[in-house]
Amino acid sequence: MWIVHGCLLLLCFAASVSRALAQEKKPLSAIPEGFQFAGTWDCEGTFRNNKVHKAVFTGSLILGDKWLELSEQDVEPATGYLAKYVIGYDSEQKHLVEFDANNFGAAIYSSQEGWQNRVLTMTSPISDDSKAPYAGNRFLYSITGLNTFTVDWQISKTAALNWTQADHLTCRRKAAQ
Repeated sequence: MWIVHGCLLLLCFAASVSRALAQEKKPLSAIPEGFQFAGTWDCEGTFRNNKVHKAVFTGSLILGDKWLELSEQDVEPATGYLAKYVIGYDSEQKHLVEFDANNFGAAIYSSQEGWQNRVLTMTSPISDDSKAPYAGNRFLYSITGLNTFTVDWQISKTAALNWTQADHLTCRRKAAQ
């Protein structure tokens, strides 16, 4: 009888360990559970100098619905800023990556954690170049409602990473036309 109980206990332990390992191996997803970025978004907020910032974002799922593509076009100020952000899972590095291509430059960000409590934090590599305007920057995408999300750009002027708010946008889904 003790042998039977011991075998059952061992089987239960093995099953729980295999479930935990399976959960750990599940790749991060750029797509948050229960939220759809697809569509057009009106975004309003401020730059770090408190000037008005208005933009239109469009979102879609690409590459087999595994990658999130967000496009931004600034409306105010009318600088002509255009950007495309593509976020997905890098299976080799085992983290999320974001490619930021815009008409002023480009950057790459990453996240080891993925979506946590409806917030995705994408961080740039940290620079030790004393001539750089800041040592690091990051974007926080926060889901704030069924049809709203925010985008915050934060910077750190030091490699010790003391984050300060730079830009903030609140985005609301446009009604289907």
